[in-house]
Amino acid sequence: MKKLLFKFGLWGLLYGMSCAVALAQLGIGTNLPKARLHVYDGTFLVKTPKLDPQVSPFYDPVNFDDDSVHHALKWMPEKSAFRAMGGSIYGSALDPAAVGKFSFASGFDVFATNMAASARGLRASAGGIASFACGQSTIAGYYLSFAQGFFSNANGPYCVAMGTNLENNYLTGAFILGHSTFNFESTINNQIRMLFTGGYRFYTSNLLITGVQLPAGANSWSVVSDARKKENLAIADGRHFLEQIGTMPLSSWNYKDQDSKYFRHYGPMAQDFFKAFGQDKYGTIGTDTTISQADLDGVTLVAIQALIKETDELEKTSGELQMQLARLRKQASAKSESRRGKQHALLASKSK
Repeated sequence: MKKLLFKFGLWGLLYGMSCAVALAQLGIGTNLPKARLHVYDGTFLVKTPKLDPQVSPFYDPVNFDDDSVHHALKWMPEKSAFRAMGGSIYGSALDPAAVGKFSFASGFDVFATNMAASARGLRASAGGIASFACGQSTIAGYYLSFAQGFFSNANGPYCVAMGTNLENNYLTGAFILGHSTFNFESTINNQIRMLFTGGYRFYTSNLLITGVQLPAGANSWSVVSDARKKENLAIADGRHFLEQIGTMPLSSWNYKDQDSKYFRHYGPMAQDFFKAFGQDKYGTIGTDTTISQADLDGVTLVAIQALIKETDELEKTSGELQMQLARLRKQASAKSESRRGKQHALLASKSK
């Protein structure tokens, strides 16, 4: 019995020790750790020694970009800022003076120098409040700005620059998108400017049936109009279209928020257009508050075709009338010649 109690006692002691080890906590800077690893009231920094310059993604001895580098992970609780990055040994990205409160940066030679700024990539810099820069050599230099891509600069408030070699030109609320081989800039506040040399494609259905396109090099939109993507064709009554257009109110006008001295327009009201052409035997066409450019073009073509048919019919009728008139003139001329012949013969007989 004593041996058995000894074994149980030894086992209990070992179990208790193992539990104590498993539940042990490590504290740094405190005797009462709050967690198994507790860092209290201090900056956390892990940093490599000086590394070979070839570790740099920009290593280029010819252009003097051959400085040694180091990698570091740093948490700055006094600023709620985090850094996980590599950089030149002469860089200052880890210097608290170059770190914004509540900021985040990761990559190589990246800076987030203002409040709540974020930078990610290679030599990206976020210098505005709540700005974001990612990619390579991008700059988000003003508050609430966003830069992404390669050598793109969102250097105005509320601006976005996404792509290659783009700049907002220190404007406000400007968006610029695309890929450029030169410095492509915004030109006015609250503008969206895009450069895509391959063209634009906008679709409104998963089957890519409805939408518009601006092909490469084009300067006007093309509506998707492939016959293979259409159904329920109904021949339009051109004469009816002409009658509807003939009675439709047409006027000049401007929108309520436009200066009438500079922005005047011609055309119908959507309600009148919809009343005239908003229904066929299959369903509804358009709405009573908008006019589709494609439908407006279609109505115009139907009307032109109807006028061509009427013109052809008038020309045909005119030709027939011209022929009848020529025959009547010929008959009248023949009768006149016959009368004159008889008169000459009568005069000749009398003279004898």
